Amino acid sequence: MLFFVHDGAMELTLNGTPAIAGAGQIVLFDCREPYSYAASDGLEFTWLLFNGLNARAFYQKILQARGRRAFSPAAPAEIAQMLDSLRSACAEDARLSEARCSQLIHRLLCLLLLDETTESTAGGDRIAQAIRYMNRHLFEPIGVQDAAAAVSLSPSHFSRQFKARTGYSPYEYIVLRRIDKAKYMLASTELSVKEIAYATGYNSEENFIHSFRKNVGVAPGIFRKYPV
Repeated sequence: MLFFVHDGAMELTLNGTPAIAGAGQIVLFDCREPYSYAASDGLEFTWLLFNGLNARAFYQKILQARGRRAFSPAAPAEIAQMLDSLRSACAEDARLSEARCSQLIHRLLCLLLLDETTESTAGGDRIAQAIRYMNRHLFEPIGVQDAAAAVSLSPSHFSRQFKARTGYSPYEYIVLRRIDKAKYMLASTELSVKEIAYATGYNSEENFIHSFRKNVGVAPGIFRKYPV
């Protein structure tokens, strides 16, 4: 379960532990565990209940990186916009496709891994800049050395900093974002698997199929028939 507090404050008890969240903060917790919350100071918030193949792993990585269940995200405006997109589509009875929902939630969870408290430091700024660079060039033949050079860090130092900030290596991040795009294209277009492979930065159909099967659990063709 994810709460995003727009205004006011929220007092919570999460599995016996008290917490407070104010405007612009996120609350992330396992709703299968005991919890309660109360409004304070004109509370307004959006909630998102989600699950999926990688949801548990993301949840654990975020808690490990944050050390707490209520925190200030690095990109509150973007997170609020994504939540509004999900909410508006349901309210207007124009539900987004499963692939698009998955894409938005994946992006949201990646943002939660970024630590606002280090954003103002040189290292934090560089990792944020590197992520923006990687997203702009995601489907080009980029590697760790390219991303590190873009922010004037050595590949080894950049990789350590990136892993510490996001919970993923730069290579893992690139692969997961490419697979996320491939899932969307498989579910929403009629492009062939080969065309999607090259469109998402792979140098061969075989490499794409191997990577997709490894990260999703099924081949691209099966996913297209039964998107999950």
